[in-house]
Amino acid sequence: MRKKILSILLCTAMTVGMLTGCGFNDKSEKSDMGDGGSDATALPTNAVSGNADAEDAFVVWGWNEDIQKILDGPFKEDYPDLYERIVFVNTAGSDFYQTKVDEIIGDESNSLYPDLMGLEVDYVLKYVNSDYLLDVFELGIQPVNYANQYSYNLELGTDQNGRVKALFWQATPGCWQLKANFCKEYLGTTDPDELQKKYFSTWDKILKTAKKVNKASGGKVKLLSGYEDTFRVFSNARKVGWYKRGEDKILIDNQMQEYMELAKKLYEGELTYNTDQWGADWYANMEGDGKKTNAVLAYTGCPWFTYWSLKDSWKNNTILVAGPQRFYWGGTGLAATVGCSDKKLAGTIIKYFTCSKKSMIKINQLNSDFVNNKAAIQELMTGIVSCDYLYPEAYQNILEFYLPLADGIDASTVTAEDQSINLMWNTQVKEYVNGNKSANEMMKDFKEEVHDSYNYLSIE
Repeated sequence: MRKKILSILLCTAMTVGMLTGCGFNDKSEKSDMGDGGSDATALPTNAVSGNADAEDAFVVWGWNEDIQKILDGPFKEDYPDLYERIVFVNTAGSDFYQTKVDEIIGDESNSLYPDLMGLEVDYVLKYVNSDYLLDVFELGIQPVNYANQYSYNLELGTDQNGRVKALFWQATPGCWQLKANFCKEYLGTTDPDELQKKYFSTWDKILKTAKKVNKASGGKVKLLSGYEDTFRVFSNARKVGWYKRGEDKILIDNQMQEYMELAKKLYEGELTYNTDQWGADWYANMEGDGKKTNAVLAYTGCPWFTYWSLKDSWKNNTILVAGPQRFYWGGTGLAATVGCSDKKLAGTIIKYFTCSKKSMIKINQLNSDFVNNKAAIQELMTGIVSCDYLYPEAYQNILEFYLPLADGIDASTVTAEDQSINLMWNTQVKEYVNGNKSANEMMKDFKEEVHDSYNYLSIE
């Protein structure tokens, strides 16, 4: 197993490195599907805050400002002395985060060696199942401390031997996020229940809705910006992942086949603008007015997507519906490395982000996260004002909306190689959708590409 984990570390770093070299630049800092960058060879420079050369420096790594904002905000207020020791390394994007981490994680003598690091769902198991991370028990964190967390997040941070190595501060139930003024104009209602039942409860209804909006607007408003916006709805609703644990055979769940066929229908029907997710055109459609500029009625997302991705024209103009099937999207785990310079401080930070009801309420009020703590969510629902700045109360109670969706999340299909395999899949789907390959050719090429990158995964 150790040989396989080392292979994952090497292959994933090479794959992500090649994608970066081809111009992938993580516009979203959340996504594993980047848009084109101007520099085809160089990785962006890390942004480092704090004094890494200080004797008591404690180094935290992330790929954007999410972790840093919490450290700079409520954590600093509650632990000002500990905060002064923190050095934050921002790699400026998740597409190359692993490349940079993998270059340094074996060198404890480096001044920027991570004491604590963020881990995204698409590759968290790569590190959790390695020897690079500490069991949270060594940080003074007991099961009683994380008893209120959602089970799927706990499973994502647990290695194959049952050791908990990463804990998450977000729960990320998925939904469809609709622009209310376009719902009123083209669907005739802003009532969430009516929208869900009449227009978004099945994939057939979604296709009909896409046609309705496209025709009524003369093509100036589409239901979705691109078919890629449905990828997470399908990929995170699978029954099996890209392979089953212990079998190492490449698998393609029926959900993924349904995704490629829906993508083909949307493309051939000209029902989207065929934008790449996170690209400039994709963002432009988010702000379009539907008259002089192209616009989009819906994006698929989750709590972080709303506060991080949606633009100002969605403020007080957003309605959430569950859509045809349950899914989730992302989330960030925190883990301490084996060379962590201060296990007590690591435990304090992880507890603050992921275990303490009081501090997790503060995180929600800071950024609208649906926090990974059931007790905190219940208290927020009893009257504490949540920072749902995009959601008008006239439409729905957001915490009540997300609660049943969060309770049912299943992340058992996640594999250590998801980030790079997802990229391979979407590249091949584009070839199929554009008519460059048949379905059989696309499937064959996809499996061969995965096997070439991860030779322990067999085609048959």
